[in-house]
Amino acid sequence: MLNLENIDLVNSTSDQVKVLSYSFFIWTSIFAIVNQKVHQKNQPKKVQDDVKNRIVSIIHGCLTFWAAAYIVLVEQPSFGAPNSQTMQFTMIISASYFIYDFLACLYYDLADMSLVSHHSLAICGYAVATISKFGAPSSIWGLMSAEVSNFPMHMRVIFRQIGLRHTKLYQVCEWTYFALYIIFRGSLVPYMVWNTWPESDVPLLVKITATGLFLQSVYFIFEMKKILTRQYFQYQERKKKNIHHFWFSVNPRVQELSYINNQKKDKVF
Repeated sequence: MLNLENIDLVNSTSDQVKVLSYSFFIWTSIFAIVNQKVHQKNQPKKVQDDVKNRIVSIIHGCLTFWAAAYIVLVEQPSFGAPNSQTMQFTMIISASYFIYDFLACLYYDLADMSLVSHHSLAICGYAVATISKFGAPSSIWGLMSAEVSNFPMHMRVIFRQIGLRHTKLYQVCEWTYFALYIIFRGSLVPYMVWNTWPESDVPLLVKITATGLFLQSVYFIFEMKKILTRQYFQYQERKKKNIHHFWFSVNPRVQELSYINNQKKDKVF
């Protein structure tokens, strides 16, 4: 058994591997439970697998966001500070999730190049920061900035998957996701990158990962702007035709809208 009181996640590689292994087992077990308990009738198997995997992702996002927020707001480490036990634990837990999710997405054919590159960079960044004992503050800032929008991001996709895209419920999730993403990634990530690069003790790969997160954030913020602009014109059409979205079901009259059969999948996670 793993005794958390007697482990040294800063200096002991064996303890780091133990926590990583236990955590990976826990994430896999959570998915196994969700896979047994969550059933979606009349949905293709791939949609069901994706929804179940996203439930695990929501759990990871909520847990790691609050862990990261505690470190940033309570411990308040400088960007050049050595890694603490709490930082190491949070990074290892998150890294184990990304390993689980990477393998799960490959197994269930849910992976694309965007996911492969994102997860590979995240895992490598966590590994380098953990082993070098420096760079965790930057990783934690990035984790907090990324996971704050995790819940509405996944719920947005889940509602779309089960046919509720044209509802107020979907719109609220999407706008909440966009707002959190733009506010936090548009402010905290540039601040994190600006303060990470001057620190000589922070590994280069951690700096590259931080910069990659910044560039990804900028790209998706511009994509969100395009989506919101498109949604404005769609709203104008609905208003003109007096067609309203319902909260929990799709208004049959949405079929009268010119854009309804031409909507593409927005690639903003």
